Amino acid sequence: MKHLSRVEIAVIKARVLRGDKYAEIAADYRLNQGRLSDLKYGRIYADILPANLND
Repeated sequence: MKHLSRVEIAVIKARVLRGDKYAEIAADYRLNQGRLSDLKYGRIYADILPANLND
């Protein structure tokens, strides 16, 4: 996942928490759904907080 910036990771985390479908997020960022699960449960990039998508 080296091709993702910290901002992109924060947005991905926010989309996961918002309930967006894993398949859609994975397609948007060219990730597999397992990496999304790793992000969701803090197994990778635990130090990056979800973005605020309400703005």
